[in-house]
Amino acid sequence: MNPKPSTRSVLISRRQVLASAIAGLAAAPLSSHAQNFPVRPIRLVVPFPPGGPTDLLARIVATRLGEQLGQAVIIDNKPGASGMVGAEFVARAVPDGYTLLVNASIHVINPSLYANPRYDAIADFEPVGNLADVPLVLAVNPKVAARSVKELVGLAKSANPPLAFASAGNATSQHLSGEAFKIAAQVDMLHIPYKGSAPALTDLIGGQVQLMFDSMPSAMPFIKSGAIRPLAVTTARRSTALPDVPTVA
Repeated sequence: MNPKPSTRSVLISRRQVLASAIAGLAAAPLSSHAQNFPVRPIRLVVPFPPGGPTDLLARIVATRLGEQLGQAVIIDNKPGASGMVGAEFVARAVPDGYTLLVNASIHVINPSLYANPRYDAIADFEPVGNLADVPLVLAVNPKVAARSVKELVGLAKSANPPLAFASAGNATSQHLSGEAFKIAAQVDMLHIPYKGSAPALTDLIGGQVQLMFDSMPSAMPFIKSGAIRPLAVTTARRSTALPDVPTVA
């Protein structure tokens, strides 16, 4: 699948950088037995690997949903193609309410970037609800000689080869935040996409990449342990979770 090189896709992508997570349900009327729903376990499809922010959120939802419905809610991780593997699986599932999608902003970004996705991100899904607004944090490997955004920009301007930044995949909020940072700071950096936040964080900790924009929920354990160093948050004001970390601006 090749990205469409259009001005419109860039504008939409930048607007969606900090979009919140959404949940989708394959669109179609339920059967006449809907009043007895659910009579069997529900599958919650997460289009990213275990351990990332979408996966963590889905597991919280699955636990509470199972308690309220009296049925097991099973997490099914189907990573790949920037979330499109899992989304396509749900789009093609029997529309009986037993297969749901928990996705991130990438769900509404992908149609603007890929010419021929094998599903319609709007028509093939029925929105159920907004689950969370998840801020991002800019973090670096502790060996990177930068303790502020200003120092990171200076380092990036002089780096040869360019610094490498990780993301959870092409067109994810992590990727687009990195690209927006490059434009704002007028620096060149190499983007390394992964199949989710968890493997990206692993390489950030290991030093294979130097920096990453990641969601706070998945990054916080490694920030607290000192495995990665936070430089800034993407919120308008400082986060109560990281009160000593300034905003990117």
